[in-house]
Amino acid sequence: MKEISRRLRKLEESHIAQRNEQRPNPADVFRQRLCRYQVEETGRPYEELLQESVMKSQAFWASYDGDRSLAGILRHRFRRRAKEE
Repeated sequence: MKEISRRLRKLEESHIAQRNEQRPNPADVFRQRLCRYQVEETGRPYEELLQESVMKSQAFWASYDGDRSLAGILRHRFRRRAKEE
């Protein structure tokens, strides 16, 4: 089992090292797609919506204090929205 864990860790490390900064990551692609849909619905300029989305994302990560697991991120969002209401 230790050998499998070690090999997986090596693969993850090599995959992280190969990440290409020229290509958008999946979150950026998803954000752009959502902004295109919002442009169609609202008629607002695409660049404005994209900039607004990026700023919200940066604000979220600046205030985020949990582990970067999916459960931790969702927990943080629910707490933040509950405080806003």
